[in-house]
Amino acid sequence: MSQIIEENSTIFATLIEESPMPIALYVGAEMLIRVANKAILNAWGRDESVIGKKLADALPELKEQPFLQLLNEVYQTGVPYIAKEDKVHLTNKGVLQTYYFDFIYKPLKDSNGKVWAILNNATDVTELVNARLKVKESEALFRKMIKEAPVAIGVLRGPNFIIEQANAAILKIWGKTEDVIGLELLEGLPEIKDQPFPDLLKGVYETGVAHYGYEALARLERKGILEDCYFNYVYDPIRDNNHQVSGIMVVANEVTNQVRYRNEVTQSEERFRRLVLDNPMPTALYETEDIVIKLANQEMLKLWGKDESVIGKPIAEAIPELLGQPFIPLLQGVIKTGTAYHADQEEAVLMVDGEWKKSWFSFTYKPLRNVHGETYGVLHAAIDVTKQVQLQQQKDEFLGIASHELKTPVTSIKAYAQVLEKMIRNEGDQRKAEMVKRMDIQINRLTGLIGDLLDVTKIQSGKMTFNPSDFEFDGLVLEMVEEIQHTTSKHQILMDLNANTKVFADRERIGQVIVNFLTNAIKYSTDSEHIEVKSVLADNEVILSVKDYGIGISKHLQHLVFDQFYRVSGKLQHTYPGLGLGLYISAEIIKNEGGRIWVESEEGEGATFFFALKL
Repeated sequence: MSQIIEENSTIFATLIEESPMPIALYVGAEMLIRVANKAILNAWGRDESVIGKKLADALPELKEQPFLQLLNEVYQTGVPYIAKEDKVHLTNKGVLQTYYFDFIYKPLKDSNGKVWAILNNATDVTELVNARLKVKESEALFRKMIKEAPVAIGVLRGPNFIIEQANAAILKIWGKTEDVIGLELLEGLPEIKDQPFPDLLKGVYETGVAHYGYEALARLERKGILEDCYFNYVYDPIRDNNHQVSGIMVVANEVTNQVRYRNEVTQSEERFRRLVLDNPMPTALYETEDIVIKLANQEMLKLWGKDESVIGKPIAEAIPELLGQPFIPLLQGVIKTGTAYHADQEEAVLMVDGEWKKSWFSFTYKPLRNVHGETYGVLHAAIDVTKQVQLQQQKDEFLGIASHELKTPVTSIKAYAQVLEKMIRNEGDQRKAEMVKRMDIQINRLTGLIGDLLDVTKIQSGKMTFNPSDFEFDGLVLEMVEEIQHTTSKHQILMDLNANTKVFADRERIGQVIVNFLTNAIKYSTDSEHIEVKSVLADNEVILSVKDYGIGISKHLQHLVFDQFYRVSGKLQHTYPGLGLGLYISAEIIKNEGGRIWVESEEGEGATFFFALKL
């Protein structure tokens, strides 16, 4: 008898082990795996080594999922749990994967009705669920794509072309509502009956070959009116699982406006062309990064010293003398960046009538953009300012000569004034001596103005000389501050010098800039007693700042302070005399030294002037 029972047990164990259905037996509250057949081990991605282990230890990925809790509830309540197509994440070959199972947790009870184990029967339905989800997602995605597509799309089914789907865009094109969905195409759009579209659709349905239309004319009824409309469209065959054509997808884009306006665009282009050619100002149009000359009026051709044979050529080929000059790179920069460029009094050397001619021009390169905002060309407008520049040069030459001529007698007058002051003081007439001293101060002012005029002429002619050398920056600042401090008893110049380094620059010119900053601070802070001078070393630069607590500079005027002849305007113009050249000269000195200069200020709260020199 025992032999029969043992044989039956062996047969039962074999049936469980070889069953294609995943089966497992979990014993006790800790869910020890007592039995796990090949099918469930394969589903788990484990081998027989997990038998005898706690389920939570054998499949740690279950800890963040509901199954251990469900097993515990079945064990505690004795009520089976049945699930259909339930999702589970299992680690298989080291990769966490998603599966779907139909399964049951069946409690096994002893003679006292107490649960001692749970039998787990399962069926892997992953492939079935995934296939159904893919089909469902595909259909939903297809319908959603059609509905939300920004272009007009419709689906026609069968040989009678039943309107199965039509998004809002194609309904708008047709001039119809959703009421046409479900109708035959000719029933929904009867006006196309005698137009070529039904035959074209029939041909696509029968041959399975897509048809493309470009700017095709269609007469459609919209709001009760038959309109001539133009479309780019495609009739694309839809095939079933047997690769048979079951319908046609219609994708359309209305181009009525483009077709209608094409002639207007052509006319507009011709008007623009005439505007360029008839413009009394030298004007040209360039296209592409090669700067091909698309248009150039007679004034521009005359300016270049060329004829119409240059039209259609790259500018480097048409006007080779421009190579090595800045104009071609500037034009390429405008094409690439889309940023306009303007220049005043720019020098250019051109071959005119067989001779090299140096001229000066003020010009603008204006980017031209297409409907997509992309730069496709550059409009060039220019003015020949050669005569104005030559007059400016003559003026500068005159100022230079006049300044030189004034310098010698003024120097002599200053010497006489100093001697006269000394003689009068020796005679004991202090009142007259003070008057002579004031005259000497005014002569100093005149000497400074003459010096500024000389510097301006040197800057304009490019003849300002620089003699760079290594010098202690803070030492120069201290020297200039002490020199200026002697000229004022009202203002105290406070120093905080922390550069502690040498710079390589023209010591005299840098001193000139420092003196200009200090004298301006004194001049424009009549109601304040303190001026602050600081030097620091930062980012491989020496930075000097001079701060006053005077009248300040409004934001909208700060970009002008370094311009030639800029002065305080309005009612304060005569309060603060000067030619307005000091900061202009200072800016040119710093630029020539490869540095930078700027100002920070609020009107009525003083100003801080800075310059920085690279080490």
